[in-house]
Amino acid sequence: MNPAAPRLRPSRRQLVLLLLIAALYVAAVEWLCGWRRLSEAWSTLPWRLVLAFVAAMLASYALRAWRLYLGARDVLPAGSYGTTLRLLWLHNAANLLLPARLGEFTLPWMLGRRFKVAWAHGGGLLVWLRVLDLHCVAALALAALALRLRHLLGPAWLAMAVAVAALPLAFYLLRAPLAARLAARPRWRDALRAVPQGVPALLRDLALTWLAWLLKLAVFAAVLHALAGVPAAVALLGAIGGDASTLLPLHAPAGAGTFEAGVLVGLGDGLSGDALRAAITLHLLLLGSALGGALLALPELPVLMQGHDAAAH
Repeated sequence: MNPAAPRLRPSRRQLVLLLLIAALYVAAVEWLCGWRRLSEAWSTLPWRLVLAFVAAMLASYALRAWRLYLGARDVLPAGSYGTTLRLLWLHNAANLLLPARLGEFTLPWMLGRRFKVAWAHGGGLLVWLRVLDLHCVAALALAALALRLRHLLGPAWLAMAVAVAALPLAFYLLRAPLAARLAARPRWRDALRAVPQGVPALLRDLALTWLAWLLKLAVFAAVLHALAGVPAAVALLGAIGGDASTLLPLHAPAGAGTFEAGVLVGLGDGLSGDALRAAITLHLLLLGSALGGALLALPELPVLMQGHDAAAH
């Protein structure tokens, strides 16, 4: 049985470090987007939509953390879901703020520091999560495009949809033969452990992925629909375009410019004033939710910096 999750009992040194980190956090928000501009972005929306945005983002983070916790429960301590959620918040903020997807590497690093998870296994978990995310986002993009361009689509589009839908299944089916072939290579074996071993676990991961992404993209689309006045399918394409821009190697720090460009490409509305304003507002809301999650996760940083041994005391 896995040991209980280590409890956070900060020492005086950790408290000082946490205060310094909090001060840097305040300065970083001001430098990235400005506290005034961030508050103005939230105040431009109806309060019901703001509440829906916050609730949907929190639920999306919670579902993705649950997916990671269940997928790695053979190496994570029992009862460590709360810690897993905080690590995911930090990983999400690092991914959004750092350029060229450099923030991805923080997840296996944090799992290793907090729970002594091997780099190979942590990297395998990250790859599997991204395969699930790519499958879901690409399938939703194909569906939205099908609604928008149904008269232009042919058999090739159906083949693409089938290929995207089968991506996680392909990883699942290849897991056993690859594990047998790579049995003499422990690092590859550890990485492959991240792929579910049974159909129930595969279906669980798929269900959690779809729920998390549908919540997130639906509320993104609602914001774009409210601010730009575009149809629902077009708003969904804009939401997917903005989120997909964060996956690109050319992703700018904090997504400055690249996120808005992705939204505008998805909307297909050029540089019209309403579309650009909606894209900028959505970006600021996304930054606010990511930075808010990082704020809630700040107590983890001193523990991560001192490693697993310090966390256990």
